Amino acid sequence: MEALSIDAETWKVEELQVKLRAEAADQIGAFWNFFHAGRVELPTRIVQSISDTVVLSVSVDELRQVLSLESTPRSHGTQPEGMSHSP
Repeated sequence: MEALSIDAETWKVEELQVKLRAEAADQIGAFWNFFHAGRVELPTRIVQSISDTVVLSVSVDELRQVLSLESTPRSHGTQPEGMSHSP
Protein backbone atom coordinates (compact mmCIF):
# COMPACT_ATOMS: atom_id res chain seq x y z
CA MET A 1 0.00 0.00 0.00
CA GLU A 2 1.37 3.39 -0.99
CA ALA A 3 -1.23 5.97 0.09
CA LEU A 4 -4.69 6.48 1.57
CA SER A 5 -7.50 8.80 0.54
CA ILE A 6 -9.46 9.94 3.60
CA ASP A 7 -12.78 11.80 3.64
CA ALA A 8 -12.09 14.96 5.66
CA GLU A 9 -15.61 15.11 7.12
CA THR A 10 -16.15 11.49 8.12
CA TRP A 11 -12.50 10.43 8.56
CA LYS A 12 -13.30 7.27 6.59
CA VAL A 13 -10.69 5.78 4.31
CA GLU A 14 -12.22 6.00 0.84
CA GLU A 15 -9.42 4.61 -1.37
CA LEU A 16 -6.09 2.85 -1.13
CA GLN A 17 -3.29 3.38 -3.61
CA VAL A 18 -1.34 0.16 -4.09
CA LYS A 19 1.77 -0.72 -6.07
CA LEU A 20 1.26 -3.69 -8.35
CA ARG A 21 3.47 -6.69 -8.80
CA ALA A 22 4.18 -7.69 -12.39
CA GLU A 23 1.69 -10.59 -12.33
CA ALA A 24 -1.14 -8.43 -10.99
CA ALA A 25 -0.42 -5.69 -13.53
CA ASP A 26 -0.56 -8.25 -16.35
CA GLN A 27 -3.90 -9.61 -15.11
CA ILE A 28 -5.60 -6.22 -15.15
CA GLY A 29 -3.76 -4.80 -18.14
CA ALA A 30 -1.87 -2.12 -16.20
CA PHE A 31 1.50 -0.67 -17.13
CA TRP A 32 4.47 -2.18 -15.29
CA ASN A 33 8.21 -2.40 -15.85
CA PHE A 34 11.35 -2.73 -13.73
CA PHE A 35 11.72 1.04 -13.40
CA HIS A 36 8.09 1.98 -12.79
CA ALA A 37 5.67 -0.33 -11.03
CA GLY A 38 2.04 0.23 -11.93
CA ARG A 39 -0.22 1.68 -9.24
CA VAL A 40 -3.98 1.61 -8.83
CA GLU A 41 -6.42 3.36 -6.55
CA LEU A 42 -8.83 0.87 -5.02
CA PRO A 43 -12.12 1.90 -3.43
CA THR A 44 -12.25 0.42 0.08
CA ARG A 45 -15.63 -1.21 -0.62
CA ILE A 46 -13.82 -3.87 -2.70
CA VAL A 47 -11.06 -4.55 -0.14
CA GLN A 48 -11.50 -7.68 1.96
CA SER A 49 -8.30 -7.46 4.05
CA ILE A 50 -4.88 -5.82 4.22
CA SER A 51 -1.60 -7.25 5.48
CA ASP A 52 1.58 -7.66 3.42
CA THR A 53 -0.81 -7.93 0.50
CA VAL A 54 -4.22 -6.45 -0.25
CA VAL A 55 -6.95 -9.08 -0.67
CA LEU A 56 -9.96 -7.99 -2.72
CA SER A 57 -13.55 -9.15 -2.47
CA VAL A 58 -14.06 -9.02 -6.26
CA SER A 59 -12.85 -11.06 -9.23
CA VAL A 60 -10.25 -9.82 -11.70
CA ASP A 61 -13.00 -9.05 -14.23
CA GLU A 62 -14.95 -7.05 -11.64
CA LEU A 63 -11.76 -5.22 -10.67
CA ARG A 64 -11.17 -4.22 -14.30
CA GLN A 65 -14.71 -2.81 -14.42
CA VAL A 66 -14.24 -0.85 -11.19
CA LEU A 67 -10.93 0.58 -12.36
CA SER A 68 -12.32 1.62 -15.75
CA LEU A 69 -15.29 3.38 -14.09
CA GLU A 70 -13.63 5.05 -11.12
CA SER A 71 -9.98 5.73 -11.78
CA THR A 72 -8.01 8.28 -13.75
CA PRO A 73 -5.81 7.11 -16.65
CA ARG A 74 -2.64 7.62 -14.58
CA SER A 75 -3.87 5.67 -11.56
CA HIS A 76 -4.92 2.53 -13.38
CA GLY A 77 -1.56 1.93 -14.87
CA THR A 78 -1.20 3.80 -18.13
CA GLN A 79 2.39 4.49 -19.02
CA PRO A 80 3.58 7.79 -17.55
CA GLU A 81 4.67 10.54 -19.90
CA GLY A 82 8.44 10.72 -20.35
CA MET A 83 10.68 9.13 -17.79
CA SER A 84 9.87 11.49 -14.92
CA HIS A 85 8.99 9.91 -11.64
CA SER A 86 7.30 11.48 -8.64
CA PRO A 87 7.98 10.02 -5.19
